[in-house]
Amino acid sequence: MTKLVFYSMMFMPILLFTNSKEMGNNKAIFVDTDKIIQQNVSYQLPNENVLYQLKMKNGKQVTICMDKKEQYVVYRYGSKSKIELEYPAEKDASSFKKFEYSEYERGGGVQNAAMSLYYLAFTNKGIKYVVYDTYFSESDEANVGIMVLDESKNKETILKGLEKSTKGSLTKLKGKVKEGDELYD
Repeated sequence: MTKLVFYSMMFMPILLFTNSKEMGNNKAIFVDTDKIIQQNVSYQLPNENVLYQLKMKNGKQVTICMDKKEQYVVYRYGSKSKIELEYPAEKDASSFKKFEYSEYERGGGVQNAAMSLYYLAFTNKGIKYVVYDTYFSESDEANVGIMVLDESKNKETILKGLEKSTKGSLTKLKGKVKEGDELYD
């Protein structure tokens, strides 16, 4: 029978010792703990509510949370194993001023080209990020995702989301963060 003994220190490789019945048959295996530790990355802290969550076509996800006592709002983006961007770094009341929510709604169905356009924007290190959730009745088309705008290079990147994976609503941010008037479609 083989015994496994785990020795671990935070952010250090785990050394697994296997020991068979023969005393001279010892083996050591190194395992990358980053892969183990980061498998359970949480995009929502225990003191937060998810306002909006979206899985991306590239396999990543975006989550926008607000503290349950409405102390702050935060954006998180990344893979299952790693949060690649958390904005803002400071989780306090100033966070509400760092986001801008804008919307446009026109009813009346297809005959009136009805649409619903919802956006949450922020700028981090000179790059503007716009989470969008839009619907156009004429084409019966819903679009969700993130626009990444690098105005210094006049470059726009669209990261498309999976519409059916959407949870929550950007409208929950109306009246909580700065009101904007820019429409991105």
